[in-house]
This record gives sequence, structure tokens and C-alpha cells, in this order.
Amino acid sequence: MGYLDLLPGGIRSPALPTGFISLGSIPLSWEATRRLFSLRRPETAQESGFVWRRAARRTSLAPTCRAKSVCVVSGKGGTGKSMIAASLSSLLARRGPTLLLDADLGVGNAHILQGVSPRHTVADVLAGKTELAKALHPCRPNLDLLAGGSGLAHLAHLEGADMDRLSMGLRSVENRYDFMVVDSAAGLSGQTLAFAAACDLILVVTTPAVTALTDAYAFMKVLWSRCPDGRVRLVLNRVQNRDQGIEAAERLCNVTQRFLGQAPECLAYLPEHTSAFEATQERRPLVEDETSNPLVEEMKQLERLVEEQWAASGSRSMAAQLAQHLFA
Repeated sequence: MGYLDLLPGGIRSPALPTGFISLGSIPLSWEATRRLFSLRRPETAQESGFVWRRAARRTSLAPTCRAKSVCVVSGKGGTGKSMIAASLSSLLARRGPTLLLDADLGVGNAHILQGVSPRHTVADVLAGKTELAKALHPCRPNLDLLAGGSGLAHLAHLEGADMDRLSMGLRSVENRYDFMVVDSAAGLSGQTLAFAAACDLILVVTTPAVTALTDAYAFMKVLWSRCPDGRVRLVLNRVQNRDQGIEAAERLCNVTQRFLGQAPECLAYLPEHTSAFEATQERRPLVEDETSNPLVEEMKQLERLVEEQWAASGSRSMAAQLAQHLFA
């Protein structure tokens, strides 16, 4: 993290670099602070009209049928996030039509874990080569994939117009599905935060490793600073035993409660198991193997708990929320 170190003994915050100030313990440069607090009033009728058109567009995005959405995120790569997203979407597809969105737009690999080779990706949609509805690729009954690009650096930092096009495309297909699973990019990019904030539920995947816990804390800190009502839940992956997972979750939650004022509930402790590696090598979701093992059983339990979370809170339009967070 640089300025944050999550350690068994707690957290330490060195002095901020010269030229930075702290906003609720989040360091910002003077330039970033100026932009944050400088809200320029429209100076012309044309500019004012643009603002009203943009507001009207936001209002028109709310669909009559809303897919329940969950974003699977991690503060760093290598935590097993995509494996969990692939398995969760596969399990949800057994209950109803499901869309798996690979939101790692520049380096997508969700198609690998589904064993498919989509003809179109989100890159084609943004380039105007095809409509989003025509870019959806069926993976198995009731499960479609919108694939991310592969090795396309510009997709990792889209401009507002491209993200607007993506959110409008999602709006056009959202009411086809009961569930939407977003496999996000790791890290703290604006795109990743926008996708997470737009979803009904956010699963932060981490492992007991100190580095993974540190990055999970950093993700929650930045997300909650921008979206205080983001519904975050933890998933501890690759635990040697349940006690290790509980200890790691408690350590992380104690720090978030102390420094961020809230602590996420932990929904699952997924054990380390060779079946995860085997499923990845075979290009299939872990839960598609009929052989039962502790990891598969815990994944099924996670899917049931996700549905319980949705039932307790209701759902909203992911596409409409994405537009709002992009233009906020």
C-alpha cells in the first residue's frame, strides 16, 4: 500500500508526502483537492442544456425488471477472484438466467474459466463494431458472458463516453437476466470502483496473507469514501482451516471498524484444495465437476448466502447505478 501497512499489531500511517493533505485519512494532492471541491457552474445555455440532458439520461436508465447484481473484487491479483466469479455465476445459472460480465476490460480472462472463445468482446462494442446484445456469448444453459478485451491497455482506463456506451448497452439487456455477476479487475482503478459501487452486493475476496489483507482494507477504504452505503461482504479464500480464516477475518474487521467506522460480514471461508487448480487447467468452473469436495460445498453455501443477502436488501438497476457513478 505504501502509506498503509496492515500488520498483526495494527496499522501505522507515516507522515503524508509534501504537497498532500488528508481528507478523512485519505491523502490527496492539492491539485486533486482543488478539482474535488471546484464545482463549476454552467456558463452558457448550451452547457446548462448538456447538464439537463445528462440528468434526464440517468433517469431513463431505470429498467422495469432488475437483475440482482454482485461484484466480485479483490485489492490485488492472485486471490482466486475469477475462480469464485466463474463458480458463482455457474451456480446462479441453475436458478435463472445469468450474465457474467468480465469487467477486467483490458485483460479479461473470464472466458478461459468458462472454456469458450467468444467471437466478440467488449472492445468490439466500444469500437462500434457490434451491439452489446450481439456480443453476448452463451457458456451453458442460462449463462451468458460478456467477455473483456485481451491485452488492450486503453480499455483499462476508459473515458466517460465509452463507459456511457457500455452502461447504455447493459441497460438494453439487463432485463433478460435474473442475476448478474461482475468479475472485476483487481486494484483500485476508477472503473473497478464504479462497477463495485453500482452492484447490489460487493464480495471482497482476500486470503490470510498479510499483503492480501492490506490490499482488501485499502479497497474498502477507498470504496466507502466514495460510496458509504456500498454493501461489502468478505470471502476468505485459500484458508488452511476454518480457524485460520476466522482469525484473518477478525483481524481485518477489527481494523476496518476502528479506522473506517464499519466492518463487513464474512460470508465464506473457502479451503485450499487442488480442485481449484485442476478446474482452471481444464478451463471450467470449479462447481461443474460432479465430484463433491469441501471447496465445492463451501462455494454452494456461498451462493445460497449471496441470495439471502439479496433477499434482505432488494435490488436496483446495475446499469443505471453505473451511469450515476460514472457521471457523479
